[in-house]
Amino acid sequence: MPHGDMVFSLFSAVFSLTVLAETLPFITTRLPAALQKFQNVTLAGTMLDALVFLTFASVVSLGNLLKKEDHTAKNISSFLGFVLSTLTSIVILFSLVRNSASLALPSFAHSWFAAVEILKLPMTALFGVGIDNFQSAFVKVKDIAYNSSPLWQISSFSLARTAIFHTMTEMGLLGLVSLILMLFQLIKQAFSDGGTVQARLVSLYFVVVFFLLPPSFLLFFLLFVWMGMTVSHHTSKELAMDFGEIVPAYGLLIVVGMVIVGTASFFLGKAYMSEYMFQQSLSTNNLKNVYEKMRTAVGDNPYNERIRTNFVQVNLLIANTVAGRAKKDEKGQPKLSEQDRQTVSQAIQAAIDEAKAVVSLNPSKATNWELLASVYRSITGVVQGADTWTVSAYQRAIVLDPQNPVYRVALGGVLYGFKQYDDSSRLFEQAVSLKPDWPNAQYNYAWAMYQKGDYLKAATAMQACVSLLNPKKDAADYKKAFADLEEFKKKVPVEQTSQTTNTETDQQKESLSLPPTSAPQVEPKISLPKTASPEAK
Repeated sequence: MPHGDMVFSLFSAVFSLTVLAETLPFITTRLPAALQKFQNVTLAGTMLDALVFLTFASVVSLGNLLKKEDHTAKNISSFLGFVLSTLTSIVILFSLVRNSASLALPSFAHSWFAAVEILKLPMTALFGVGIDNFQSAFVKVKDIAYNSSPLWQISSFSLARTAIFHTMTEMGLLGLVSLILMLFQLIKQAFSDGGTVQARLVSLYFVVVFFLLPPSFLLFFLLFVWMGMTVSHHTSKELAMDFGEIVPAYGLLIVVGMVIVGTASFFLGKAYMSEYMFQQSLSTNNLKNVYEKMRTAVGDNPYNERIRTNFVQVNLLIANTVAGRAKKDEKGQPKLSEQDRQTVSQAIQAAIDEAKAVVSLNPSKATNWELLASVYRSITGVVQGADTWTVSAYQRAIVLDPQNPVYRVALGGVLYGFKQYDDSSRLFEQAVSLKPDWPNAQYNYAWAMYQKGDYLKAATAMQACVSLLNPKKDAADYKKAFADLEEFKKKVPVEQTSQTTNTETDQQKESLSLPPTSAPQVEPKISLPKTASPEAK
């Protein structure tokens, strides 16, 4: 298929140029004004997806060049596609390595442990933990040592380090065996007598990529498309069949096929429109337009957690905007009119409904419960019962991700704001035990113990906080913590002061923050239905 090879090679060359225009600053700055708005658009999705496609295109183009066929036009297009795809792949790879923080992936060890974790139960061993549930497997194998890694603030990952590990975790041994058999069949056909050099290169490419890179829709799409092309090439024999006797069955097959294709096309089209409207909502500065476009995106695809999570923030922003422009009373608190109260109430209810919808889509994700808890926490001074709902949601997040110190500090901060110092100090102490080198956990624990009147423990914890801060890089935090330490020491009995000493180490940068003792209040508080609570379905 010389024409097909030429079209693919030319497409990969054009795609390479679009990615280079986005990646290289000296090209981006010279784009015409009409094209600058497209400089952040990547047809493949993420840069990692672009790398997958371009390396695939590079291998395909190289295979075309190695074919023993004399098609000058095809050779030129293949050479152009190979050079540009390879060059752009190198640029992307260099960019990803240089900005490794933007490509956060779990380690090979944690991905392997998550995959092995499914073998503990017969059901998960066969079928895995389910699609989009890698996070639940990851938090089960995450240990305290993970809190000492640079990625500790990422509570969980949605993808494994490699497609093989990810497939085994979410789809079990059946999924893993199916994938391996597909790759094996691909290699078997490529290295058979009728296999071409191109087929052999591409089959080896898929094996390498599946064992080295995380999974993506594009990766599996390319695999299935290539397998379909390979099968059609090997089964191109002419078949003689008399359909005269099976017209009803043949017609039924056509109808069923059209129904399946039509249904799939409808839902895929809705999903695409959802993503399109979501991207449109991010490109406008008008809050009303943002709300309308994102609401449309949610309506087109209500199963997308990412879009619904962003819609939560939009509704909260609307509530805060309306409350912020309200007149203040003599105490400086917002005094809402009846119309503003109704608008704020509707926005808050919508935010809660969306957050609960995210939880219902996958209740095994601790991050989803954290989102719901953060919504409740932001309205504790506005809505009756929000304080209790906040605690309940954070507790669910902690149960699902017990090794996460961030959730404990967050819940401890809520209880600290309620002046429940016994419970808050216990949570801060647990956070310190999970991550002893986190200055903010030490700082919050110190203040909780100070409020309890245990000045020795308060001074000891504050001393630990000071020792974790760099007096030069963290000058403001160091000065604040050191001043608090001196104040705490004054409360410690004289015979116990020798137990606290001043040391300085260069550990990590951290912004210290103490939970607020009170949240902004709205009186009278807004009453929401019981369905707003986290326990209500």
